Amino acid sequence: MNKHILLIILLATGGLAAQTNALSNSPYSLFGAGIPNTFSTGKTNALGGAGIALKSDNSLNSLNAASLGAMPLNHFYFDIGYTSQLFNLNEGAGTSKQTNSTFSNLALAFPVTTKSAVSVVLAPYSNVGYDITGIEHSIEGSTEFYSSDVSGNGSLNSLDLNYGYAVFNNFRLGITGSYFFGKTEQTEYNTIYDYSLDIQRENRYSGYRLGMGLQYEVTEKIAIGSTVKLPSQLKTTQNSIITQDYADAITEDTSVKDFELPLEVGIGTEFKFGKSYAVYADYTRKLWSDTDQELGYGTLIDQNIFKTGLTFTPKPGSIYYWENVEYRAGLNYDTGYLNLSGADVKNYSMSVGVGLPISRSGSKLNLMYSYGQNGELANGLIRENIHSLSINFSLDGIWFVKSKYN
Repeated sequence: MNKHILLIILLATGGLAAQTNALSNSPYSLFGAGIPNTFSTGKTNALGGAGIALKSDNSLNSLNAASLGAMPLNHFYFDIGYTSQLFNLNEGAGTSKQTNSTFSNLALAFPVTTKSAVSVVLAPYSNVGYDITGIEHSIEGSTEFYSSDVSGNGSLNSLDLNYGYAVFNNFRLGITGSYFFGKTEQTEYNTIYDYSLDIQRENRYSGYRLGMGLQYEVTEKIAIGSTVKLPSQLKTTQNSIITQDYADAITEDTSVKDFELPLEVGIGTEFKFGKSYAVYADYTRKLWSDTDQELGYGTLIDQNIFKTGLTFTPKPGSIYYWENVEYRAGLNYDTGYLNLSGADVKNYSMSVGVGLPISRSGSKLNLMYSYGQNGELANGLIRENIHSLSINFSLDGIWFVKSKYN
């Protein structure tokens, strides 16, 4: 089969079906374990995803465990996120629109000592969601063809336990232990003349991964950070159910290769200008080519992600509400991890957002809108225009503080 035939004919007779258990309507989620999740906790969503050097001194930053070393004593962070996306897909001959929504993260953090804190974060690692119709296959030894429809859904999730410790006031270290779990399902409907053959495949994933991070405040206005996530293999099992006309269904367990997570290395910077402005810039590299995984219709390539963001607060600490609102903007450029028919599937996005104070303790309602593009109208690829809205309740509670009044 042509390497990109699945993508070329995607919108010929159908489109993508909305999923309820995964945030994806992308045909590119057909490959591997799906499209990686790009949403995080707090304000980093509106910063293009940047924040490796951002410390968790007034809200939870889940991008770097070392940030927890700056968490104040007696505080408790809770963050819950919800995301909605509109996908406009274009393959030249046709277009399609699909929407979906889902919870994007659930996280909490609390201090252990005056220099250390722990957080637990539950979030999708990747999402699968596609519905491809009208795929044509040639019949071996014949000039005839048969058709297939393929649909898939599911997600791979991560549960992260993070610990951060302040070695010095300006130097912090962190460690992350992640547990991965989830499943993806694919259903293939084949019609050969008047004969039908349906194949349902369910892949289940489980495994662990270790990560580390550091943050260093060079001055009061400049900070740097770094993260490393070690490569890991996730145990993968596949169960198949084959159904055909005039015969009983066949159930079988298929031996498949374990899914591999790549080595990831990230660096980030923070620059503060006065009390109102801060600029963040991150770079992350994921070494997918070292995993030596076979996709069937493409290859995995090393991924480079560039992120930058800006925050502006008119007058922090003012008695006036709107002078304490934090305004944000960000850019993200990703060289992609997929190569299909010699073309890299690149993407970029632009984001804006606000952090609205909802309590004097520091709790915020974080709102973000982003527009992004994934893929291009060339080499048989599909261009996805993606509009995203996210809302995060980032709550900061104060524990065990003795009342001043009886």
